[in-house]
Amino acid sequence: MKHRKDLTQTESRRICLFMLNIAVLAGVAAGAVIAVTGKGTGNPLLHQFFSPAYSGDTVLEVFRNTFLTSAFFMAALFLLGFFAFGQPFGVAMLIYRGVGIGAAVAQMYTAAGFASLPSVLVLVLPKALVTAFTASLGARELLRLSRTILLFLFKDEQPNEKMSRTIKLYCIKFIVLIFLLLLAALADSALNYIFMDLRAVA
Repeated sequence: MKHRKDLTQTESRRICLFMLNIAVLAGVAAGAVIAVTGKGTGNPLLHQFFSPAYSGDTVLEVFRNTFLTSAFFMAALFLLGFFAFGQPFGVAMLIYRGVGIGAAVAQMYTAAGFASLPSVLVLVLPKALVTAFTASLGARELLRLSRTILLFLFKDEQPNEKMSRTIKLYCIKFIVLIFLLLLAALADSALNYIFMDLRAVA
């Protein structure tokens, strides 16, 4: 019986992660539409440094822009988890993250057509996959903690030792996610350096 319950929880977590990834894809579509209109393609708030053309001129700048953008984004998700009504904002942030990916790819395609494909596959796709997946994982943890706090709020219950343990695990998970983003930023910087010729196409 316990095994069956654990299996159900696992399936629920997978379904939740799948739906969150759908939110990212919705943002990708929206970002592509925005970029095609040509409005604000150079604005960091739109492309979020996913586009190689705007990610930085040196390896250090690429690392700084990639990591700090991802770290601030993850920090925002982390803080939203402590709000009872943080769930819809977490989903909205995932959509926004997808907008950056979609805008970057669409802008590159608009500028260079199919010639931009190698740049997209090497310089954008790896970073986009890692950041989108870690963002979805962070959002899933946000939803769980926010829901727990919401239940405490309406049930008028006081946080117990279980809640304290939940928050500790929450913090540890986000530290791990930020560390993964650090590795991703290092890898992105290396790819931008190794494939510097592709940046010219982007």
